[in-house]
Amino acid sequence: MLSHEEGSKLHDKVAKAYKDSIDLMHAEGEFNAAILNGARQFLKDNCVLMDSGIGTPLEDLNKTIKVPFGDEYERDAAEA
Repeated sequence: MLSHEEGSKLHDKVAKAYKDSIDLMHAEGEFNAAILNGARQFLKDNCVLMDSGIGTPLEDLNKTIKVPFGDEYERDAAEA
């Protein structure tokens, strides 16, 4: 069993590995869905929540998702 200190160091290394991998994907312009999904799950498992403030990448993603679906997307979202 890992000590608290060893577990903490391993946790930090996993977070850094995801960050470094995503930075590299941005630099190369090629994205790996498995890494992005793993990072998403890592954040979720650690209760990391973000607010989609104005001018943030999360807001941009939200706008991108809405565009292809137009009014139908807005209607479905309002009914949910």
